[in-house]
Amino acid sequence: MIRKDMLIAALLEGLLLMVAAAAGWATRQPLIFASLGPTAYEMIETPKRRTARPYNIFVGHLSAVLCAFFALWVTGAWWTPVVSRHGVPFIRIWAVMLAAVLTVFFTLRLRAAQPAAVSTTLLIATGAMQTKREGLMILAAVVLTMAAGEPLRRWRARVIAEGEGV
Repeated sequence: MIRKDMLIAALLEGLLLMVAAAAGWATRQPLIFASLGPTAYEMIETPKRRTARPYNIFVGHLSAVLCAFFALWVTGAWWTPVVSRHGVPFIRIWAVMLAAVLTVFFTLRLRAAQPAAVSTTLLIATGAMQTKREGLMILAAVVLTMAAGEPLRRWRARVIAEGEGV
């Protein structure tokens, strides 16, 4: 039973990421990125946690996008080279720190804690996805993953609850 559950969880998480990747491929948009992985994992593997609920996922990632854009603007990092294997421009250090602090503060303040949102804020603050269009694509992918994942999250929560009663 445990092996079967592990396989189902892994397949469902892969399915959620495939939905975003396929939509990105079909629309030629960047709808797949690093922080979607932990979001899918949380929805499927820990479906009863608050952080796996739609409110937390959407508000958490929205906060991350807004806070990171604000940090880029305030620090002026928007116009500096992106973080790469060649180095970290000094101003990006401040942008990353400010974006992370603001994201954590606002997600906690709004009762929308979402660990993967900090990953989203780093994607933007480091310059990997820092255009307004990419910010919208992040939110679109989060909504798509949420829409596809919410029925699966609820089903997994029931399955897990039934397994605990055994």
